[in-house]
Amino acid sequence: MARLIITVLILLMQLVASSQVRQGWRCIYDKEGRLSQMLYYDRGIQINDSSHYFQYYTDNIVKGIINGEISLGTRSQNGQRFLFDETGNLSSFSIERGGQTIFYVSCDYNGNCTSTWIDKFDSPSDCWLCDSFTVSGSDLILHNNQSMQVALYNPPVGIDINNQFVLYARIPVGGNNVKQGVVFGWENDQNYYLLEITHGEYYSILCYENGNLKQITGARETIEKKGEEYNDIRISSNGKNLLFEINNVIENVIAFPNFKGNHIGLTTRSRGNARFSDFGFKYPLPFTDQFYSDKWVGKSTGFFISPSGKILTTYDALSDSKRIRVKGKINGKTFQLPVKIISVEEDMNLAVLQISDKDFKPFEKIPFGYTNKKPLTDATVYSLGYPNAISGKIMPPEVFYGKVLPSSGAYSNYRQLEMPFRFGMIGSPVFDNDANLIGIVAYKGLELEYTEAIDFYENARLFQAYMGRFEREIDSPIKNASPQEMINALSEIVVIIESSIFDLESSW
Repeated sequence: MARLIITVLILLMQLVASSQVRQGWRCIYDKEGRLSQMLYYDRGIQINDSSHYFQYYTDNIVKGIINGEISLGTRSQNGQRFLFDETGNLSSFSIERGGQTIFYVSCDYNGNCTSTWIDKFDSPSDCWLCDSFTVSGSDLILHNNQSMQVALYNPPVGIDINNQFVLYARIPVGGNNVKQGVVFGWENDQNYYLLEITHGEYYSILCYENGNLKQITGARETIEKKGEEYNDIRISSNGKNLLFEINNVIENVIAFPNFKGNHIGLTTRSRGNARFSDFGFKYPLPFTDQFYSDKWVGKSTGFFISPSGKILTTYDALSDSKRIRVKGKINGKTFQLPVKIISVEEDMNLAVLQISDKDFKPFEKIPFGYTNKKPLTDATVYSLGYPNAISGKIMPPEVFYGKVLPSSGAYSNYRQLEMPFRFGMIGSPVFDNDANLIGIVAYKGLELEYTEAIDFYENARLFQAYMGRFEREIDSPIKNASPQEMINALSEIVVIIESSIFDLESSW
């Protein structure tokens, strides 16, 4: 009998361990309460590109974000990777497809970034527009049965060749057809520039403008330093001139052209197969580039305290933040809006934000109330917020239930709760069973199952003017609603607070 019971217990444990979410997100946390993994399931099946891995440096300062599909066995990935330095500044960003990095950005301490587009042809990257080509054996192979075949580079984000840049390509010497090269400034087959290698021993630079050929060099200039296995092509711009290098030798310099097009690519003008082994394009990102403006990271949770769009959160939640915006959902509609900081009480660890969009009217009235009666020890409480705020994904706010612990004199402005702590819940509201606001999540207790919340009533006088409520006690309009109706109403006042990764104002 004992053996049967043990067997049943083992089976139950295996069942629990292997259980999956049928529909929606499954979140996994580390021992410190920080999000370590997110997986999305559709009818019990994990959806590709839904794994989100996070590694924190210390406390609530993120060290790295990796989102996308990850295979733990092969480490192959389709997604994006953010890495931050110890001060929270972005140090690098990359996009990976099929296990290879196709885009890499490195940033210095001042936020100046240089981007590098890379294709080593280890696997298809979906970055090439061409009638006929294959990717095989770490080569891109153009198949040509006409006068010219072109593979235009088409990365996820546009590139700019009208400023400083470095274009790199590696062409095998053996096993190739007669002519292969690099096109740049391509608008169409009537307007482009071309650096071409012939028989692996000669080069030429030419230009077509409105279909008219302009030979910049001779048709067969001897390569000064021939490659044994490869010819490495490097075309660079300093904004004034174009430098053409082959195998680390400068072969030619011309004045920077007035390109008609902005495309680059690989080409062959001989029938048969033309192989290319590596390709790269590197350029400094100007601060006008969209890369700077569309990179955001979740900071924490906040919640509306007035119908006019004022939001309360903690001061800690805004630490090191730059431009700020909030995300939320009201009446089933998602909103994303800029906010500004209008009040900070650093000593009390509280801050008030204001929605910057004057047309945005979130509520006719705020659904919570507050009371001048302190909750009793062991009273039931709950908090609503976004424990996964850093992901920036709008999911229904999660509810964490707990109870009030005896307060000590050392924590007169705080309430200690026996309630699970998650870093993304910092700034979340805490309510009693009558939908009264009693606190704001602030810190982790001594252990993960304990949370410290700022006592709202002790600090209410600091914010009542912003709330438009001056009474010392107000009943919640949903006080008599069912628990689920309360949760639904209170969930709509909760928002994710996000910060721009780059401080664009100081960069300008």
